[in-house]
Amino acid sequence: MKKHFILLMMAIPVLGLSSCMSIFSSTQQPITITGENGTKLYDAANNVKLAEIKEGGSTTFRLKKKLSDRTVIAKKEGYKNTPFVIESAFNAKALWNILFWPGFLIDLGTGKINKYDPVIYNIEMEKELLLSDKNFTKP
Repeated sequence: MKKHFILLMMAIPVLGLSSCMSIFSSTQQPITITGENGTKLYDAANNVKLAEIKEGGSTTFRLKKKLSDRTVIAKKEGYKNTPFVIESAFNAKALWNILFWPGFLIDLGTGKINKYDPVIYNIEMEKELLLSDKNFTKP
């Protein structure tokens, strides 16, 4: 009997401080990018390298969820830097927090109330024009 009481007393704080999204969702979400081999992906906010597209033509990396959209910059030698936005959207699973309203605050603070949608992006980069590529003519 004493064992059950101790287990119950340990379970109450764990269940009481968790929220719906803490159970059903992670703080990070996988994002897949397709594009040309050798393209490097950087977070625009802090210029940290997130991933690099290798021979398969795609890469998948985990991105921490936030309440706002994330901007990623694709860089490759000989190509213009290509920024694109990973859009953040409301996660409908968070509506289960109606049953336990403090969970809504927990999900809001951890960013689990949102998700990235879509999770697959195709990057088409534009080649840089070099001075040797331009035809200069005198008038």
